[in-house]
Amino acid sequence: MLFRLSRAMLTQNEIESSLWVFGYGSLIWNPGFLFEEKRRGYALGFARRMYQGNTYHRGDDLLPGRVATLINDASSSASGMLFRVEGQKQIRAALEHLTEREVGNGYEFRVVACEVEMDNEIVQMNALTCIAHHNNEFYLGPDETFKMADEIRRAKGLAGPNYEYVLKLAEHIRLLFPEENDRHLFELEGMVRNGLATLA
Repeated sequence: MLFRLSRAMLTQNEIESSLWVFGYGSLIWNPGFLFEEKRRGYALGFARRMYQGNTYHRGDDLLPGRVATLINDASSSASGMLFRVEGQKQIRAALEHLTEREVGNGYEFRVVACEVEMDNEIVQMNALTCIAHHNNEFYLGPDETFKMADEIRRAKGLAGPNYEYVLKLAEHIRLLFPEENDRHLFELEGMVRNGLATLA
């Protein structure tokens, strides 16, 4: 069923030969599936926001964690990693992994236009990603930055504390995209660090 769904979103040639997957959160450092190639890139027309709640990996039912999703923003481009998954076996395994990890936690598959540098040229391509829209049951949405930072500092799930996710994401974005100023993410990072230092 999942494989047929993906075939409907991409051309038959694309899904049978290779599939690009765009990751903008923890997939950046931990994709969890086999791939043949990875490249830095951007999802065009989107901004990364810590608006999605998580009650499993980075939080629980009493105190959901906050993890990244993409929101529509025509003036922005969200940075992340593009992974090229090759062949039906590898593609099927990647889709099954993403279904369990992302779709089972409020995300939906979506094909987005991405921009990536290849052979010293900027190339546009379609890639599969997972986006949590505001109508899913875990969605927390925007709030004042200090309130979101406090939620992140206190939440903890089976994969570890929520603040670990946010700090690691900020560190990877800063390392991979040194020219980028992800104001939303970096402001949250700063407030989370200050809160942790106060408790130390």
